[in-house]
Amino acid sequence: MLNVLANSSLEEVRFAVVDTETTGLSGTNDYVLQLGVVISRADGTIEEQYETFVRRNFWKPGRLGAYKVHGITRRDLRRGITPSEMLERLNSYLASTVFVAHNAKFDIAFLNGEASRAKMMIRPNGPLDTLKLSRDLDPKRKLSHRLKDVTARYNVVVTRPHDALADALGTALVLPHLLREHNITTVEQLATHFGA
Repeated sequence: MLNVLANSSLEEVRFAVVDTETTGLSGTNDYVLQLGVVISRADGTIEEQYETFVRRNFWKPGRLGAYKVHGITRRDLRRGITPSEMLERLNSYLASTVFVAHNAKFDIAFLNGEASRAKMMIRPNGPLDTLKLSRDLDPKRKLSHRLKDVTARYNVVVTRPHDALADALGTALVLPHLLREHNITTVEQLATHFGA
């Protein structure tokens, strides 16, 4: 079992709920533009929120990816931090938390791509994927499991969709509902849902 879960009750577990906004869909060839992290508890308590843009050295047209989706500008990136600084900050959160994301495979692929380019590593405990948790509750796939639809089902309002912090906060606020619906009340039960 993960060190962050050792001798813990579910109430003591801290989650690092992560979202990234990126230049595209390839974790290998595209880049993180924005990182959002929300530190939360299983009962929905929000302890901390962090967001940053990631400074980039490319300014060719089109390199920002789906601007109409995420709205991130070159000006935003100029006030960001370097990819290495972003990874160091992320690792400081991940050291004592369980990594959570909606479609965790996507975010982890991008963060691993950034880490590889920076000759660093990220060390996520978990991960716990809210997309998978939501789908597991709907085995016949009658519902949509996109983040905007999952948050709407639980009456969670995401004020700025496709903003890394807003999406991380929305994910953090649906996590207690998903844990409850899965009857997850112990760290042992939680650990059976790890994997992206």
